[in-house]
Amino acid sequence: MYKKKPVIIFTGSRLPKEAAELAQQIGAQVKYFPLIETVLRDTSAPDFSRYGWLIFTSRNSAEAFCKLRPKTSAKIAAVGDKTAEMLEANGYPVDFIPTTFSADVFVREFPDIAGKERCLFVRGALAKDTILSMPLEIDEWTVYDTVKKHSNAHALAGMSDVTIIFASPSAVAAYTEAGGNFKGIRTAAIGHITERAIVKAGGDVDFRPETYTYLEIIQSIAKGSCSL
Repeated sequence: MYKKKPVIIFTGSRLPKEAAELAQQIGAQVKYFPLIETVLRDTSAPDFSRYGWLIFTSRNSAEAFCKLRPKTSAKIAAVGDKTAEMLEANGYPVDFIPTTFSADVFVREFPDIAGKERCLFVRGALAKDTILSMPLEIDEWTVYDTVKKHSNAHALAGMSDVTIIFASPSAVAAYTEAGGNFKGIRTAAIGHITERAIVKAGGDVDFRPETYTYLEIIQSIAKGSCSL
């Protein structure tokens, strides 16, 4: 348990209930300041009969896809267990998950699985093009836009002696654009891509577990509590 009650701030587009409850159980005060939100696009579904695989790299893209409720018999590849859980909870079984929940690991492992089948990358507007680097036939379908929540970013920029969890480079960008720096705070990153964004922005990363989930982040913070 902590000697003093630290503040852990979640900044993703949704508050992960299980991780927030775990943070409270270990004695932390939980706050939620989403730095980004997703907006579903008004978009027409492609002809899914053309594709052997659908690719999802985030829970947000999976959630947007499920809200659109398209019918498809294509196999599904998902980066991360939360992305897979969202799809499977809505009746879309997942056939492939990479060994590490990261797009750059996915692009190394997936081509051998996909073979020569055509793929559809279901993405958000700000998703990186890492998936498109694979030597496969890949089309794109953008299903949502990412909007930065500037008021929350400005509020966070004025805080100190807190631990801020960043789940994406977009969240890091929203924070720094609002004038936030990394002095007087601790940072936690979900994934090495987010970690790189923090470092590039001039910050240090205090917590970044090998498994890229919110639960692992909280467990890492708990293990490092003596330094808070």
